[in-house]
This record gives sequence, C-alpha cells and structure tokens, in this order.
Amino acid sequence: MSTTAAEPTGARPRQTFYWRVRNGRTPHPVESAPRTWHIRPGHPGGAYSDLGHELDPPEHHVPTLLARSRPTGRREGEQFRGGCLACDWEGPVHHGDGYSDGDNRAVEDAHDHAFPGWRELPPLTTVEDRSALPRDRGRWAQLTSGYPPGWLDRGAPLVAWSRHRREAHAPPHHGRPRYELRVPRPPATARTGPADQETLF
Repeated sequence: MSTTAAEPTGARPRQTFYWRVRNGRTPHPVESAPRTWHIRPGHPGGAYSDLGHELDPPEHHVPTLLARSRPTGRREGEQFRGGCLACDWEGPVHHGDGYSDGDNRAVEDAHDHAFPGWRELPPLTTVEDRSALPRDRGRWAQLTSGYPPGWLDRGAPLVAWSRHRREAHAPPHHGRPRYELRVPRPPATARTGPADQETLF
C-alpha cells in the first residue's frame, strides 16, 4: 500500500499527516512515516503537529524544506523539495544525502517562490560578520539597504559566501530569524603586474 496516494499537498497539511502516521492515527503502517513528505526537523513549521496545523497561515510566503526517505536498493535515500507555509506551493523533487546535496537546491527553490530575486541580494563576505551582525545595527542597516521594500519584515534570507565547497544552507533559529543561504565565493581576479602595465604605454 503506497502512502503517497493519500498524502495531502502543502507543507502544513503534510506535516500534520506525517505526525498522524507516526502516531498510528491513520491506516498506514507507523514504520512508513519517514517515507511520507514532512517538514525537515529544524526548518520553519517543523514542530509537532498531530492535532492539526495552525488554522491561519502566515500572511506572506514563508519558505521551508520538505523531506522524505525512499528505498534505493539496499538502503534508504533521501528526497527533498521546497515548500511554503502560506500556500500549497511545492517545488520539484531533488535527490541527495542532505548535507548540502539535494536539500540546498530545494531550499533555494522555496526562496525563489517566496523571495524572487534573492540571488541578487548583497552577500556577507567575512566570517566575522556572521556572529557580529545581529549586534551591529549599523552594519545590518548597511547590508540590508539594498533589500526590496517589505522583505526584511517577511524574513528575507541573509546571503553569505560559502566557507567551504559543501556548506548547507542554515535554517532560522532563535539567534537568527531568517535563513542563511550560502553562495559560492566568486573567483579571485588576477592582479595586473608591472609587466602588464608597461604594455599599456
């Protein structure tokens, strides 16, 4: 019996359904819960919701990450897709191991839905800014001055240069009320040496 046929759509209804399966409140086997789409723990809306998701969705699009495990040969693989807490939008399915593989693309899809154009936001370029920024109002105002009107109030992401090749996007938490999306550091530009300067004259 497939658990996907009866699954609802939309991040909030899926999260409720997932917990109902986990708690044996559906005809589906309890063991099948990880194979149903649910909000990945730690991402917005990922709390316990067996008794039903909140009645009033947010007034604006809120990105989140949906996940499920699927059998792939002898082991379980993972699938990811972006979701929204304000509507039933869901992104395409991505496969991966969940360590910036598959999950990052799904989170980006969700931000494309909630904040189209987020890729053009100014990025943090230093590691020090990541910890100091919440306390430095001047630096925060400088960085976010280029954000479209209303985006900050809706939880627009903070974009930062990746520190290493496979760095996962960080979901919001108590110290950071928005996603931190990691983008590749641009390649260093070659410096023009004295020999090159002489050829210009």
